[in-house]
Amino acid sequence: MRPAPPGQPVNRSIIHLAPRFREAVEVLLLTLEDAVVVETLRTPERQAFLYGFGRYYDDGRGTVTNAASSLCSWHGYGLAADVVHSEKLWNAGDAWFTLMGETAEALGLVWGGRWKCRDCPHLQWGTCGESPSASTRLMMRDGGMKEVWCAVGAD
Repeated sequence: MRPAPPGQPVNRSIIHLAPRFREAVEVLLLTLEDAVVVETLRTPERQAFLYGFGRYYDDGRGTVTNAASSLCSWHGYGLAADVVHSEKLWNAGDAWFTLMGETAEALGLVWGGRWKCRDCPHLQWGTCGESPSASTRLMMRDGGMKEVWCAVGAD
């Protein structure tokens, strides 16, 4: 495997999230003062870069995502965010991530820490399936992100 290419810019701003999802993330951040958002809306280029880890190149992290394109991840729709501890980052430990996940779930969000392939920092809007469907991808192509937000009740 070859070394990783230069990274793609990371979007950490919650301004690009669906309005109701953004509101829930804001409440989470106020509730858990040591939580910080490290990624929100992903560009196609950023998603392709992350998908390459563990497949085409590696820096020791292994596989980062199973979504081959930004349309196969809720991050590409403004309906997902990754949240970690403000100081310990991804090394916050199971207890902290469980608290963060349970807090998010109480706000109606889905926490990736409950999945078979655990993704403890990952949060997404509560009415979204685990991954966007083919019909959701078509909706995005034809009507744009706001139409998807409306369809899942996150507008």
